[in-house]
Amino acid sequence: MIHMKRRTALLAAVLAVATALTACGNGGGAGDTAGSSEAGKNESASKEVTLRFSWWGNDARHQATLKAIDAYTKLHPNVKVEAEYMGFDGFYKKLLTQFAGGTAPDILQYSYEWHNDMTNFLLDLKTAKGLDISGLAPDVIQNFATYKDKMVMMPSGAFAATTFYNPAFLEKFGIPADTVWTWDKLLEEGKKVHAQDAKAYLLTADIDVLNKLILQPYVAQLTGKRWIEDSFEPGFDAAQLQKGLEYVAELYKSGVIEPFGDSSAFVGKMEQNPKWIKGEIGLLIDYVQSYDKYRQAVPGNKLGVSAFPMAPGAPISGNPIIAGTGFAVNQKSANTEEAVKFVNWLANDKEAALLLETQRGIPAAASARQALEGAGKLDPNITKGLDYANKAKAIAPNIISTNTELAQLVKDTLQKLIYQRVTAEQAAAEIMKELSSRLKELKAK
Repeated sequence: MIHMKRRTALLAAVLAVATALTACGNGGGAGDTAGSSEAGKNESASKEVTLRFSWWGNDARHQATLKAIDAYTKLHPNVKVEAEYMGFDGFYKKLLTQFAGGTAPDILQYSYEWHNDMTNFLLDLKTAKGLDISGLAPDVIQNFATYKDKMVMMPSGAFAATTFYNPAFLEKFGIPADTVWTWDKLLEEGKKVHAQDAKAYLLTADIDVLNKLILQPYVAQLTGKRWIEDSFEPGFDAAQLQKGLEYVAELYKSGVIEPFGDSSAFVGKMEQNPKWIKGEIGLLIDYVQSYDKYRQAVPGNKLGVSAFPMAPGAPISGNPIIAGTGFAVNQKSANTEEAVKFVNWLANDKEAALLLETQRGIPAAASARQALEGAGKLDPNITKGLDYANKAKAIAPNIISTNTELAQLVKDTLQKLIYQRVTAEQAAAEIMKELSSRLKELKAK
């Protein structure tokens, strides 16, 4: 998921510069290229139509998308798709400039984090013909595709966190594979494991997982709120945060989790952890798309998936399905109907799914996931992890909750706590103070 700060000021500046251009221009439309002009003259789907499609990504995504475009235009000989692609750096600013100047593409790869700045430029897909959203989870549509009651994005990829387990490890320590994991259950079983074998740990985690997939969800399950509210205030008080920090501290004190000094060498690459490779760690909490790398590293190449840990009666899971990117249509395109048809094919069609595979994440649409599973290109356990997350109530994250500066403040104090330089109470006070100060600065911008 892309983590970006609010760019309203940038949008305002771009619009101001572009005012003179649009006043003297041709009145909008999808752009002034020959392809767009030709598309504007055609009113029938049987006549030639040109669509400009813009996206960001790496070479693998580019090549997969170009193959999909080629397949679509063979199915629809009257449609020509002009590909405009680049890396992510500069893509957002380029789009703002194009929208302001009336030269934006017909179709664009889009992030929900841009809702505030771009919604007014985009077609409301709820009113569009030919778009099948039946394969999307309702929460995905509401939380990510819709802004101010306007559906501006057809989600292309989705992910959520889940619990990966080594079946052989659980069997060795007498833990049923179908165990329903709660935070307390992790402590209970983890203590037993380490007592039986001092080299074994039920769980491991790097600093990012500790913050985002253990501490934050633990607190969210207490509060029923986001980590940071839209008001730029923490969604928790010091006492609730302290409980979460006490839990993290207990994981280490009781030997439930691998020592931090040992696991810290494998941030973002825990599949390379020797203890995981040797079968001396039982569980990992991570995002579903990481399934294959963990399975390939574990002894026997067998890996199970369980639901994300939940406290009994928790109002939310703190583990929402994230569908952060997708496809959007320029509302001033001369060919919105054809653009929507192409978007629908990209997101839902079996052939498109097999060409795109997971280059935009695990497909958000059920039909696309099923196509990949049927072709052996997507392990059913990945879908299982998404299904688990979809069954639990969650709140979509807002942009401020993903701020990297705020995350670093928390992670710095977490490490002090783990090494017992501060108590949980002191750590909570420190985090509350630092967050309050930084949030005031961010709100003022």
